[in-house]
Amino acid sequence: MNALFLFLLKAALINALMLGFYHFAIRPGHNLRLMRVVLMLSIVLPLLLPILPQAFLQGENSEVPVYVFSLPTVTNEVVITPQQSTNLIPLIQNAIYLSFMALLLMGTIFSVLSIIRKYRIARETSTPYGKVLIDNASLSPYSFFKWVFFSEKSLQHPSAHFLLRHEFSHVKHGHSFDRLLSAIFRAVFWFSPFAHFNYKLLAEVHEYQADADAIEDYGNKTAYSKLIVSFAGISGQNQITNPFSAHLKKRMIMINNLKPGKLHLLRIAAGVSIIAAFALLSSMVIPAADMSHIGNALISSPATSNTTDTPAVLPPVQIISAGTILSDDTIHPAEFPGGDEARIKFYQNNIRYPLEARNQNIQGTVQYKVFIETDGTVTTPSIVSGIGGGCDEEVLRVAALMPKWKPAMKDGKPVRTSVILPIKFTLSGEAPIDENEQVFAVVEEIPKFPGGDEARATYLQKVISYPEKAKKEKIEGTVYVSFIIEKNGSISNVKVLRGIGGGCDEMAVSAIQNMPAWTPGMQHGKPVRVQFNMPISFKLTDKDKTTLSDVPAPSEINEVPAKPTGIDQEVFVVVEDSPVFPGGDEAKQKYLVQNITYPQEARKQGIQGTVYVTFVIDKDGSVTNSKVLRGVHPLLDAEALRVVNGMPAWNPGKQQGKAVRVQFNMPIKFSLGKNDNNK
Repeated sequence: MNALFLFLLKAALINALMLGFYHFAIRPGHNLRLMRVVLMLSIVLPLLLPILPQAFLQGENSEVPVYVFSLPTVTNEVVITPQQSTNLIPLIQNAIYLSFMALLLMGTIFSVLSIIRKYRIARETSTPYGKVLIDNASLSPYSFFKWVFFSEKSLQHPSAHFLLRHEFSHVKHGHSFDRLLSAIFRAVFWFSPFAHFNYKLLAEVHEYQADADAIEDYGNKTAYSKLIVSFAGISGQNQITNPFSAHLKKRMIMINNLKPGKLHLLRIAAGVSIIAAFALLSSMVIPAADMSHIGNALISSPATSNTTDTPAVLPPVQIISAGTILSDDTIHPAEFPGGDEARIKFYQNNIRYPLEARNQNIQGTVQYKVFIETDGTVTTPSIVSGIGGGCDEEVLRVAALMPKWKPAMKDGKPVRTSVILPIKFTLSGEAPIDENEQVFAVVEEIPKFPGGDEARATYLQKVISYPEKAKKEKIEGTVYVSFIIEKNGSISNVKVLRGIGGGCDEMAVSAIQNMPAWTPGMQHGKPVRVQFNMPISFKLTDKDKTTLSDVPAPSEINEVPAKPTGIDQEVFVVVEDSPVFPGGDEAKQKYLVQNITYPQEARKQGIQGTVYVTFVIDKDGSVTNSKVLRGVHPLLDAEALRVVNGMPAWNPGKQQGKAVRVQFNMPIKFSLGKNDNNK
């Protein structure tokens, strides 16, 4: 096979493997920066991996002497006679390949020249983001490197600030370089559908990044979505630019999923291993010897070797490529002091089954990951897959207490490795609970009644009637109902947390059970089971109507306080007027950023996560009864409580015009970022 075509084929296959890796391991995490990096590597690595020098792949110290021996041969003359006719197939192959590549490259060049021509005739105007070039012939804004083109109509659009932020985001990230490189790659590998797919995916990620920047600056997803819809149907844009009107449908979907999710480490490891293995194997495949140097002459060559020696038996070796043999260099894995039995005993002696998990009957397997450094110390414990209920936090707590391991060894030298280990939590006499059946109390996206809160209130007004018994006995009050919204949105496990009797409890339960399917709650981009608490207030009026409270957000509180001795001491979960931090949510966020200090020891150990704190805002606005609902580590939990307890007085919540005590839940996220101190 022609050497060029063999190289192109190997590179195209590596590109296909990397796109598969992107689709199954990277894309589900919605990490836009990582998505862009992997797609760019899908262009660069296929060009490099097939031609890496074999010495680089093997390592300089891995070569051992190669024993060469020959078989006995006769001394007859060997004559090679090439065909006199010329083989046209390689010429036709080259002509077809180069023709299509030239067409695509010319299209790219013409696109660039078209933009340069527009730049020369366009007039400039200034905006808060920078200079913009006026192109009234274009219906949609677009950019190319540092040039941003707008029509005068687009600049006068009510949402022009979104458009400007979007296009200057392309400039900031250097997306045009990606587009140009991927266009050239697509031209060279025009025969591979994956090269065209790579070009399309990269353009989509560019738009996602620009959308995320625009929404981050202005925070109005609804207005931005409407703006995107208004550009639907606009086509004919230059293929090499970054037009605002591109990939509208997928962008609408991604706008609601901009928050990065959990990366699948096992998928990433598997994908990298497969790509590396294929690249290594592809470097071993070389084209057949080129015989074109023979010409039309007769070339003779005597086989003169008469050697008949038998070679010595060699130890097992791995043949990597022609001419070189490598020794078998095995990596010896890291080992807990005393072996696996000692590790299991260590956990049995230190882990405690969390009370929350026992009360909620939470069982299952927690998989955690640690790094074993070259000196054997254990660092960066993290959860690969958890079950909640405090079990994940308990595993991380004990993992941080592990003694030094015996480090992994390669070529007689210690190396840094990572280890993924399972810890199984099982209650005596009980079968383990399927992790997919976990019930969440706090989720990233809360469940929603079809049509929203107003539709829910309307539904309850229609279906609930005041029980006759309660009317006669003049029973009033609030029924607190708990239920689970399943992954398909259906209602289950309806129960009364605190009732008032007189048939009101049964009426509330019936109304909840007959609700239509909700939009389920989402965690890491997947629907999950969510516990929901809802108060329904029964109050006698002239027309004996039922008054319904607002729907609260899901809460970690799984029980409602016992009946109060007096209304002055009652702690409300939902009130007519919610408590407000002085200055609003922005001031609250600013207070947290300025006052939280990342514990030094937690930073050293790489501990991060979200601490969920609950507290009561008293009638005078003071913060009382603070406690951790779900912690990460004692150091982070203590810091979260310290900052919450130090908050200034809030504007208290009100019920029926009076200040009341209100329970409040707050997540505080500790994250080690670039500056090692993101909060």
